[in-house]
Amino acid sequence: MDDALNACGCSPMDTQIFNQDLSVLAASAYIIIAALMGDGVKPNLQALQARWNAEYSALDDALTELAALNIIEKRPGPGGADPIYIVNPASMWRPRN
Repeated sequence: MDDALNACGCSPMDTQIFNQDLSVLAASAYIIIAALMGDGVKPNLQALQARWNAEYSALDDALTELAALNIIEKRPGPGGADPIYIVNPASMWRPRN
């Protein structure tokens, strides 16, 4: 996995996520992405779906909510692989309008 995804060898989860007034599903998606990154697993859609226990449309909605607030970003996968979802530092997050 790209060193930028896991520079410290730990989960990039920031507890400030719980102060963002997110939906429960968006917070859950964030936790899954951060855990995958911390475990050195590429957080692509397949890896997310394997850990997601709600409808796919709910995952899509959760990812859209997180991306709209710049909490995550979707990046091209290495070597043309499936896109991956990366947690941005809290300093880059946008406030909810």
